[in-house]
Amino acid sequence: MIVLIVIVVVFVNKAGELGLNKFLWGFIGLAAYMGTQLLLGLLLGLFMDVQSLTMDRTNELALNLAGIIFGGVAAFAAYKSMPNYAVQQTSTETDLLDEDMFR
Repeated sequence: MIVLIVIVVVFVNKAGELGLNKFLWGFIGLAAYMGTQLLLGLLLGLFMDVQSLTMDRTNELALNLAGIIFGGVAAFAAYKSMPNYAVQQTSTETDLLDEDMFR
């Protein structure tokens, strides 16, 4: 849970620096982290069901660590895409306000 709070705070702060919607990018960070954990858990659960394996303490700890690592990687990828989105957004707005387009 602490990792989730840190990810949301980092996304909100970076969105504020870039002039993007803080709520939207906080939610994107939350969705990237939690979505990856959900997907990994579902895939591992289906794999264990097909293979008729049982979940013990060691497997549960490995699943948690794998979810944290892959969720962090997905959140980091979304974090790195924020500046690219901000550049695209500002370049589109300047074209709309250009006086040369109306002449």
